[in-house]
Amino acid sequence: MRVVGRSVAAVAVALFSTIVLAVAWTAATAVQLAASALIMGGTEHPLAPPTDGPGFINPYLQNVVNEFINLAADAPTGTGGAPIDAVDGDVYAVTYPAEFFPVFGRKTFETSVGEGRANLNQCASGSSACEYNEDPAIDPGPPAGPPAEGEDLVIFGYSQSAVVASLVKRDLIANPREGAASFFLLANPMRPNGGILALGPRGLTIPILGIPFYGPTPTNSCEEGECMPTVDAAAQYDILGGDSPSSLTNVLAIANAIAGYLLLHGNLQTASFEDALYQGSHGDTDYYLYPTERLPILMPLGAVVPSPILTALDAPLRAAIEGAYHRDINPGIATGLGLTSLLPFHDPVRTIINIIRAIPVGLDDALAEATGNPNFRPFGTTPVTSPFGVGGPELPEAPEEEAPEEEEAPEEEVTTTAQDSFRALSSDGDAKDPAEEEPADESEDPAADAAGDTAPEQPKVRGPIEFDSRKETVTPSTSAPVGGEQTTGEPADDDDADDAGADETGSDDGGQAAA
Repeated sequence: MRVVGRSVAAVAVALFSTIVLAVAWTAATAVQLAASALIMGGTEHPLAPPTDGPGFINPYLQNVVNEFINLAADAPTGTGGAPIDAVDGDVYAVTYPAEFFPVFGRKTFETSVGEGRANLNQCASGSSACEYNEDPAIDPGPPAGPPAEGEDLVIFGYSQSAVVASLVKRDLIANPREGAASFFLLANPMRPNGGILALGPRGLTIPILGIPFYGPTPTNSCEEGECMPTVDAAAQYDILGGDSPSSLTNVLAIANAIAGYLLLHGNLQTASFEDALYQGSHGDTDYYLYPTERLPILMPLGAVVPSPILTALDAPLRAAIEGAYHRDINPGIATGLGLTSLLPFHDPVRTIINIIRAIPVGLDDALAEATGNPNFRPFGTTPVTSPFGVGGPELPEAPEEEAPEEEEAPEEEVTTTAQDSFRALSSDGDAKDPAEEEPADESEDPAADAAGDTAPEQPKVRGPIEFDSRKETVTPSTSAPVGGEQTTGEPADDDDADDAGADETGSDDGGQAAA
């Protein structure tokens, strides 16, 4: 009986050791993966009463987490580092004025952004002064308190709050916090190449309106300390959402970008990350674009003008509009305003050639659409697939996920611990070491590295989203993106980039225009 008792005790100790190690490993993994979200709304959406109630806030938070942050967290990154964290912790509806005098509210853009910046910094530091919506009707339920100091965070900003988040990122680079931080910026007016607030001289403020040029969103966190992975997504031709022309005299491009803001900007908050196309990486940031199949300036004509006619016009007009953009420069490199910004086209010769080439392309596109036969192209042109039109550069290949190396399973360590327990109890010979009865096979080679990368599926691209953010009954939808079909075209020659500081202003009013 004594031998049996000791054997039972040895087994019990071994099982207990296994359970303890398994629980400890699981808990450590959970702590490592847990990240809470600090989410802010756009202009006119402070995520607080009386402007916003649960009818707007709940679907907004759910779409941000499920359709933006967590999808981006699963996507391969082109920065060479880790992607942004997924949200599996608390979700905070962080409040701020979200005003934009004189269009929305009485506070200037500068004042609204400044108050939002101060509050978001409080929340990121775990201060009890963090202000967030604590309404019990908010789903997921509001957290019991502000984020703990050192808690891993994902910060989401849309339009005006993307400016707030960009400034807080700059603050965290200068004054690092404990715990990881990552960012998702949607319709960011501070996007280095395309953000309207990244065009003007840094430090300059537009009088009366109170719109400062803060400079472009930083991308150098990895150079200064711990990396802050960032995703920046913009709708094509959204003048206040990160895709503004950098020519001051191309009236067509400016009018088209204003139309893009009015028709696309508010809809973007209910889009899905799966519809965005990879545009490149720079520093700690991956950039994505929601392409627009039809020029926004032509969209209102769709109710009265046959679609093939608009298709014929799109190609040459798009070539003229694209002449006002720096598409051959990485979206993470600040371009600012330069001498060529005084011209309608940054590269006049190339743009004029592209316009001429685009005329027969547009006619072939229209005839193919009218006949329903994609191969009917009597002018012999090839369909252009670049979202930037004839002569526009191709979008880069999306990053591929690296196959992880196989590692020894944790069970091997658990087994060793269990064997040690057996040995400790077998010193008097009553309990045998399993290794003595059946020697372990040590001839196996270590696990080989997994080979081959898997390219992710190209995202679907759908037609423009119809959304009115001012209605509190809006339900997030992933069935409609901001743009149309993806296109890729012939690579174009590089233009010289003009270095300049830039700044940001954001306005996003779910579906309404904000100056």
